[in-house]
Amino acid sequence: MNKLLSFGLMSVGMSGYKKLMRTQKIKVVYANSYRLRLQSNRWKNKNIHEFVANEMIKFPEIESVTGAAEIGTLLFNFKKASFTQQEFDDFLNELVEVTDRAYQEAPVTALNRLYDGKQKVDHLLKRASLGLVDSDTLVFSYSLFKGIQSLNNQPQAALGFLWWSYSILDRVNRKREK
Repeated sequence: MNKLLSFGLMSVGMSGYKKLMRTQKIKVVYANSYRLRLQSNRWKNKNIHEFVANEMIKFPEIESVTGAAEIGTLLFNFKKASFTQQEFDDFLNELVEVTDRAYQEAPVTALNRLYDGKQKVDHLLKRASLGLVDSDTLVFSYSLFKGIQSLNNQPQAALGFLWWSYSILDRVNRKREK
């Protein structure tokens, strides 16, 4: 089992790694003696791709790491033509670990997209109202109105709406003071 693994003969050493590559959805796009191009949808995020490339270059046998985040590929240029089973195992395990760690370090894209959407709505509202209204103003007004309206019938719900309107007003005032 300690035979040298050559990337030119990927099938020789890949039998034990097919499960790892399948569960991580990593595909071998290209392989030869010194180069290995892998593809995974997990690397299509620009931040993830950059993190993985920067971390994997620290692996002792890797000379360079490049690729394209748009299609989720990483091209590894190695310093030597062949690896032992243990070295290849260490490489794949490190790649999976670094990819998982990248997701912990990357900024939250869903929240950024929501914020960008809010910014677009703010610009549209300000333009339409000649600078009088933005999304915070609308949400504040709605929650204040609902809080006052439901004060007699549903005091618990009214307190929630009033607290929400107060917190929006307080946050906007803190932004304005900076």
